[in-house]
Parts: sequence; structure tokens; C-alpha cells
Amino acid sequence: MEASAKSFLDSLRNIFEVTRPKESATDYNDVLQKIFEDTPHDEFINPVVRVTEFPYLFHMDPKKLLLSQVIDAHKTSKQLSVIPIVGVCGSGKTTLARLVYDDREATNQFKVRAWVKVEGHELKLLHAAHGILKSALGISCSIDDVDELDEIVRDTLHSERCLIVFDGIESMSKDSWSHMVKHWFDFVDLGSVVLITTCRIDVANLVGNHTPFELPQLSEYAARSMSRHLAYYSLEKDVTTPFMAKNVAALCGDDSLSLRLFGSCMRYHSKLRKLVSSVDFSDVMRLPAPDASAVILMCVWALPRHLRHCFALCSIFPKGYPLNTQKIIRMSIAHLDCYHYFSDIDDSCIDQLISMSFFTDVTYNDCGEAVDFRMPDLIHTTAEDVARIILELKLGRIYSIGEDAATLSFAGNCDSGHVETLILAPTICLGGVLDYSLAEFLNLHSLDLSCSGIRMLSEDICALEELRYLNLSYTLIEMLPDSITDLSELRTLDLSWCYHLKALPERLRNLTQMRHLDLYRCESLSHLPSGIGYFENLTSMPLLVLGNDSDCACLGDLQRLNKLRGRLEIRNLENAREISDAKSAQLRSKNLDHLGLSWTSSSSRSKADEYDCFEVLEQLEPHERLKVLDLTGYMGSKFPRWISFMYKLIKISISDCGCLELPALGQLFRLEELQLKGMRYIERISPEIYGDRDGEHDVTFPLLKKLGLYDLPMLFEWSKYELPNSSILFPRLKTLTVEGCPQLRNMPSYLNTLLHLTICNSSSWILHSLTSFGVRCSVLIKDMEINTRLMHLTPLHYVQKLVLFNIKNEFTIHPLEEFPYLEHLGILHCHQVRSIRFFIPPSLEKLHISDCPNLSLIDVTSYSISSHLKELVVEDCPLATQVENMSSCLSLRKLIIKGCSEFKIDHGELNDLKKLEYLLISGCPNLERRLQMDTSLISRIPCVILGDRKVSPHV
Repeated sequence: MEASAKSFLDSLRNIFEVTRPKESATDYNDVLQKIFEDTPHDEFINPVVRVTEFPYLFHMDPKKLLLSQVIDAHKTSKQLSVIPIVGVCGSGKTTLARLVYDDREATNQFKVRAWVKVEGHELKLLHAAHGILKSALGISCSIDDVDELDEIVRDTLHSERCLIVFDGIESMSKDSWSHMVKHWFDFVDLGSVVLITTCRIDVANLVGNHTPFELPQLSEYAARSMSRHLAYYSLEKDVTTPFMAKNVAALCGDDSLSLRLFGSCMRYHSKLRKLVSSVDFSDVMRLPAPDASAVILMCVWALPRHLRHCFALCSIFPKGYPLNTQKIIRMSIAHLDCYHYFSDIDDSCIDQLISMSFFTDVTYNDCGEAVDFRMPDLIHTTAEDVARIILELKLGRIYSIGEDAATLSFAGNCDSGHVETLILAPTICLGGVLDYSLAEFLNLHSLDLSCSGIRMLSEDICALEELRYLNLSYTLIEMLPDSITDLSELRTLDLSWCYHLKALPERLRNLTQMRHLDLYRCESLSHLPSGIGYFENLTSMPLLVLGNDSDCACLGDLQRLNKLRGRLEIRNLENAREISDAKSAQLRSKNLDHLGLSWTSSSSRSKADEYDCFEVLEQLEPHERLKVLDLTGYMGSKFPRWISFMYKLIKISISDCGCLELPALGQLFRLEELQLKGMRYIERISPEIYGDRDGEHDVTFPLLKKLGLYDLPMLFEWSKYELPNSSILFPRLKTLTVEGCPQLRNMPSYLNTLLHLTICNSSSWILHSLTSFGVRCSVLIKDMEINTRLMHLTPLHYVQKLVLFNIKNEFTIHPLEEFPYLEHLGILHCHQVRSIRFFIPPSLEKLHISDCPNLSLIDVTSYSISSHLKELVVEDCPLATQVENMSSCLSLRKLIIKGCSEFKIDHGELNDLKKLEYLLISGCPNLERRLQMDTSLISRIPCVILGDRKVSPHV
């Protein structure tokens, strides 16, 4: 064996020995220190491929078995099935739950779905509520009143068949779970399911009413296949040997976390891959048993220094909490002690670590960039050990963790004078000012006060001469102290989401070491000071606000910022002083993927304004790699040609522009989303928008999925487009929204891939032009008038879901024979409708009527016994007293009546509804009182809710 290979194996042997039972912390640290003195970087290939699929993690049986339990839950008499998925760390619990959650059968069956990732180890009530609302409704909720939250969550879940996943529960109080069941889950529809993933069987026994789903161990074949797939993924050839299979088994066993890490490590480390394929590790290294901790440590040891540094820094945040990519990268830069490593630290570091399976639960933005991620607990433990050795981290926290923190305290692993990193625990609000004097922390490198609620930063910030990272994001701060410009070592200043920030210090140019100036969503910022061009090492600055004075930033300041990349929004372009300034900005030399350009809107325009706008925009041509383009307030009459040749654009938004014509966009073959908003001078969409068409098989807008037309008051025509032979227009369009286009009377007729159509505050004649329409499409018609007998809707022959919202005139729904595929009909907030009378077509499964204050007659006669109406909802219709002929709806399984004070149900009607499983009556005092007195009417119904109380079956 050659000397270098022997040395390599000696290092590996030390790694596996040090993770065995430790005699003392000092000995352990000493051995770790020795291990990390020598590193094998020279054999490391930077990861460039994101491997997201692990096809050998499961046989199909576990997924099929769990999915069948989830899908078949409605066949049982249970209102809620709680199924725990139990397995060791890294065994694939989350992967299995995600496969089931995202399965098409699950998405079709469950109306409300929510995925809640547990932060920390314990699932707490507020976090569970906020997580459900964010996942199910897409809203971030800051409410912390339990009663108010209970009502919101209950309204979200009630009467719906729900699938809720709580991922990563390690502990939970019995009281919290009982509260969730009583106040939330008692109101869901029958067949609802809660999946939890946990390593602890006691948690599974506490919450589960099903036998825990314990993950089987990986078979020898599956383990070998996974490691081979990861080790040779993207390489030219797969060369496996008997030694490799034996070594993988000896090192990793059947632990999927170890297998993922080890396989990835072999892929990027050629010497390790060769040794694993040619040397018997169990003999040379005397391995007693597989050891996941040792495998993790080995994979970290094999990383280059800059990646190891990023990895270790993640440990300063609590286990289970989401980690932000930008924060980790910027704090890594703050802690590097050698300038030549700066060039190695960028966003790709996180991508590389994700590719190697160190991180999980990654979320991505529109450009495919990792925004945040989590670190598995076992890996986090190793990261803490590594950070202690290679970073010698001196950390302080203002904390405690959790929403129940009653006091504010400072704690650290050294005295305040030696603390290098000071962070605010995730849930602590300091109020207006920081109670501690910042001057105490003289050696501070990183200060994170994000989300702290502070309004003012003290002048003694200048005492922190070593400060390199300052995070004030999501605070209420309005002005920064002038003394901040004395922080000559500052590399990152994060002011993102500081809505109240009005200005930056005039001497900001003094911070010449600045690399990240984050002003994203600083909506009150009037201008930036001059001298931004001195930040020659600046790599990110999401916002540049131009001023109209000489002491304000100008476009020329961008000239020397050649390292700028990522996102850039330039506001107040009407303040561009000279056309030459726009040219000197040299945006083509900057690797931007998201560019926003905005002019302050003006109701008047002159020919000179139009010319200046056009000239400025023409000179601001970005790099061809641009992916997202936002234009706002542009007053030129036409667009420069370069817009039509940005072939990597995936999203374009054009808002409040004064153009008379649209650019040619149809040949942007990667464009997925196009939004046109507030373009008050556009009168027609002409064929020129499709661009030049060359070739026999031409495709126009080949990847466009979302198209939105908003507030185009003068638009009256979408010109007919004669398709050449074999040409295709909008072949993948799924979502079309037309809002605020009152004069538009026609649309392209060939939208046969459309799945979601919204027509709002526009002419209903648009619908007449849709001669070819998507099968199983969902249509929302809102805030407008329609034909009194729905004549305009007859082109929607294949519509599956039709919602009429705030229709401003009276109409009748008759007949429905024109909609043979209609499954869901909603009539919501229609204040003029007085009667709803129609025969229920065989296809209709759900009828929802809400907030129709003048509705007095509801008559829903079934065609025949073949009616499939399963759900009937009537709410907030105070004049409605009954649903006539409801007893003919023999398939009805869910009936909800709310806010109809005079509503009545005959005894015979309930008896005729033999399949009724879920009955909710609320805000109907007479009916509630009657059903409470005569329980024979409801005794056979599995789930009955009267008011805000669940009634036990078979009362």
C-alpha cells in the first residue's frame, strides 16, 4: 500500500476510534484536534450535481402500505386516524411521509393538507397552529392568543377531510395533544388523517390510535444499491467491487443516513472511493460495528476547509430550527481568519453540502436557489463537536428558547469581553432598545438582533471594532447611528424587511470591506447615499434607491461593482441623471438572476419622458443568464429589443407601464410565468407578442404555465392569431387570470390545457370566445355581471368546478345540463340572488351556498337515484328556511347549515338521508335546540356537531 493511502487509512482509523466511548472530554478534544490538523482536500471534487432522488431507500411496499392506510381511512368509522411513523434518525421517516403526502391519490382525497415541521424537539401548541395555517392557507400568522388561534384553525379544518403531517416530534405534552383533538380535530370530516414522524415509541403511543408504522431495516441489496447510486451518480462509469459492498456494510450497516453521507462522500472524494473499492476496512481498521457518528465525522473530515467551516457554523443554532442560506454564508465570511478563503465562500457552499446529504428539508425560491434547510439531529451533534475544535467558537445568546420564555437573560461559554458571536434566540423580542451595553462585547465578530423589535441602535456600536456581521432584519429601526460607519471590518449589514428604515448614514462609503448590503423590502427608504461604488467587493445588494441630489446614489455607482450577483432592484429610475449613467452601470457584466427596474408612476408623460425612459432601459440590458425580470412604471412607448432575447427568463412581470405595445415574448422558450398589470394604454394584444416564427414545427410560449392580465382598462381585443401548419400556442398553460379588463371581449380559443381560469371585474363575453377549453378545469367568476340564465357560461362545457363570487346582478341557475362534468358548484357572496332552483346533474358532488342575504328559496331536485351529490353547505343565508327536495339527494354524506337562523329540517328528510355521516348545525338556534331535545334524529349519524360542541354518536 502506498504511503499516502496508508496515511489516509490511519486518519480514518483515528476517526472511528475517537467516536467510541470517550474516557474524558479533554482526550476527545485532543484527538479531534489532531484529526483536523491534516485534511485530504486535494482529492476532493466540488459537488456540482444535486441528487434528490434515492430510488432504493424503500421498496414500494412501505409506501403502498402506508398510503393504503391513509386513503382507506374514510372507510372506517373513525373521524380521525392518527398514524405514527417510527424509526431511528436518518431511517427515512420524513421521506416516506412526504411520498405519501405528495401522492396524487392523497392530494385528490384530502381537501385540506398541511405539513408542519417541528422546530426543536417538542411540538408546542402555538407552533402547531401557526404551522397548519401557513401550510394549509399560505399565511404567516403572528397571533399568540390561544382562543383566537383555536377559532382560526378550527374554521380552517372544520367539515373538511384533512391530512396533517407533524414531522419530527420527539416529545409532546398530553395536555397539548388533548387540546388539539378537542378544539381542532373533533371538527374535521370523517376519514381525516394525522401522520407523525418520530424516533420515540412513547410519543407514538401517546398520540396514535393506530399501530405505529415502524420502518423496516434496509435490505442488504437496498443498502448496497443506494450507496452505489450515490457514489457513482453523474460519473462516467460505475465500478463496484466485492470490497466496496463489504466495506459499506461494515461502516454503515443498514442506516440510511450513513449510507447517504458515505455514498456522497465517495462520489466527491476519489481517494476514498478507490480505497473503499480495494481495501478491506473491517480488517485494517478493526471495526467492531457500524457507527453512524463515525461516518458523519469522516465525511466532515473529508470536506475542504471552507465547506467544513460552513457546516460547523450551523451548530450555533438550536437543533431542529430552519437555517437560512444567506445567514450561514455571511456569518461564515465573518469568521474566516484568512482573506484568501473569501473567494471560496458563496451560496454554492450550501448547495454542495445539500448535494452531499448533510442537510434536509430544503426550500427553494423561483430561481432554484436554496433558501433555508435543516440539519438532522445526529449530524448537528457532530457539527457541535467540530465547531468547538475548528472554530474555537466563543458564543453568547440572549435567550431562552420557546414562546413561554418569561425572562430575558444572557448566557455564553465565555465572559462578554471574549464573546465573538452574539445571537438572539428565535422567539425573543427585546422591545425598543437593547438592555445590554454593546461596548461590553469588544471582541464581537457577529451580532444577530433580527426579529428583536428594536427601534434604535445605540451609538456605542462603534466600540465593536472587530464586528464583521450585523443583522438587524425584521426590526422596527428607522435610522442607523452615524457611528456605524466606523466599523471598518464590517462585511455584512443585513437590514432586510426593515419597513420603517428611512435613510442610511451619509458616510456609509467608509465601510469598504462590505460584501453584503441587504436592503430587501426596505419600503420606506427614500434613497441611498453616494459612494456605493467604493464597495468594490460587494457581492449582494438587492436594492438600489436613486435620489435626485448630488449626495445620493446614482446608476454610475454600479460601474465598479463587478462582483454583484443574485437579485438587484433599482428604484426611482426617473432620477437617472444622464443616459451615460445607465450605460456605465454595465449590468451585462454582472451575474444577476433577478432584476427589478422601477420608475415612480406619473399620470402625465411627455415625448421627452418617453424617450429618456426608453434610452435608460435600453442601456440597462442585463446579463443573458437573467431568470426573473420585473418592470414597473416604465413610460416609454415601446420596449428595447433585448427583452425579446433573454432566453433564460422564467418569469416576467410588467406593471404600471405606459407602453402602447408589448414586446415579443413568445419565443422565450423557458418562460413559465407572465404577468401584465396596470398598463392603461394597451388597447390590443397583437400577434407581434408571439415573436418571429421560423421552422416547420413552431411552438409559441412553449413552457408558459401562468398568464395574468390585471387592470388593463383600455384593452378591448386579443387579436386572432392564424396558426401556421403544425404550430402550437400555449401548449402548457395551466392558469389564466383576467382581472379588471372590462372592455376585453375575446381570448384565444385554443386553451385546451387550462386547469384554472379566473375572470374578475371583466366582461363575461370573454367566456364566449373559449371554444376549446381544458378538461376538468376550475373556473372562478368574480365581481361582475353575468347573463341572467348563465348563457355566457355555456362554452365551459368541460368545467369541473364553477364558483360564482359576488355576482352583481340577479341570475338563475337553470339548466345545468350544459355542464355534464360539473362536480363542484359554489355560489358565494351573491347579494342579488333570490332563488336557486335546478335539477342536480348526475356529476355534481358538492353544492356550496354562502352569504346570499336575499336568498329565500333553495330547491335542488335530483334527476334520479343516480345523483352523486355528497356534500351540501348552506351558510349565512338568513332568509333561507329549508332546502326543498333535499330528501331526493340519497347520496348525501355531509350536510352543513350555518348562520341560517330560521332553518328547518323535517324528521323525514333526515331519515331519508341514509348515507349521511357528517352533520354540522351552527347559528341555527331553533334547529339546534330541536336536535338536542330529540336525539333520535341524529343517533345514527357518526359525526354530529351542534354549535361549537361535538355530540357523541348513538346518544
